[in-house]
Amino acid sequence: MRTPSVPLKTVALPTEHGGWGFTLEPLLLALLLTPGPHTLGLFLFGLCGFLARHPLKLAYQDLRKGKRYPRTDLALLVGGAYALLALVGLLLAALTAWGPFFLPLLAALPLGAYVAWADAHGRARELFAELAAALFMASLAPAGILAGGLDAEVALGSFLALALRDVAALYYARTQVLRARGLKPKTHPAFLALWSAFLAALLLGFLGLLPWSVPLALGLLALYGSLALLRPPVPARVIGWTQMGFGLLLVLLTALGYTWQGLPTLLLEAPSLHRLLGWGLVALAFLAGLYLLRRQEVPRGVRLLVGLYDLNALLGLLHLALGGRLLPHPLLALLGVILLHRLLGRPYPWPGLGFLLLGLLLLWH
Repeated sequence: MRTPSVPLKTVALPTEHGGWGFTLEPLLLALLLTPGPHTLGLFLFGLCGFLARHPLKLAYQDLRKGKRYPRTDLALLVGGAYALLALVGLLLAALTAWGPFFLPLLAALPLGAYVAWADAHGRARELFAELAAALFMASLAPAGILAGGLDAEVALGSFLALALRDVAALYYARTQVLRARGLKPKTHPAFLALWSAFLAALLLGFLGLLPWSVPLALGLLALYGSLALLRPPVPARVIGWTQMGFGLLLVLLTALGYTWQGLPTLLLEAPSLHRLLGWGLVALAFLAGLYLLRRQEVPRGVRLLVGLYDLNALLGLLHLALGGRLLPHPLLALLGVILLHRLLGRPYPWPGLGFLLLGLLLLWH
């Protein structure tokens, strides 16, 4: 009898989309503040540790029932591979670290133990389990910062910025998801979480524990979240993407704040990368425009290409923030991207014309 095959994707990739943001944000923040092999090692450790959770949970659920399904062996194999890669990343961080990076991880260990217990008992989707998981992953940011030899004050600030955002985002997202399902949950806990995070960031800014860019990011999140809670609910995927966007905004503004304070972060390379990427994207915009003028539909891959232009515009804004003076070319790149997004949603021939217009603006700048 032939054994049914199990799709690798169902075992290798987690089903909870929010976990990606809570995992990648602290890793990206550490990488921006103190780039090097120590943060690359922690990046591998954190990402593979997050990925290992899903297959190992599947294998545990099967074995606890005394069963061995076709997916069980595959889950053990994939989970073991992820765990091995996570161990390699941890060893790389340990061998290249300049400071006691293990202290934040040890402090967050009780949270990790609670998350493992909640997973084993099918309670991982409860609010406090999700909060514990987010805060446990947030400890990777101060771990990477201490590994780079930076001050404990910067490490603490990075954790506080992420923790405030995580609490606000989880209360808001859970409320919005319930509303999207047609339920009528109480909204005042979400309002309270959003604005409490903003006010706490303001207080920490006055105390010198956070750069002032963090209250700005959390204030934007509170304002957007409050307006969204007063409007009709939106699909869950829109909630997920907007929260990932605000998470990225918080990471960038936090790193930008520490850059303004004199920390030699990776953001200092943003102007050079913006110029290099901008010139390369000029020809690509004209080619994409001519290609779309010959087609009635916009292929899915073209929308992925737009992400490069979004990145270029973001780098341009960082160029403005770091340069201290108003320059025309980042603003032209941003204008071109905004027009492109508007025209991509319109029928033929507007998507192709949008790329051609973007190419002209990039060529002009």
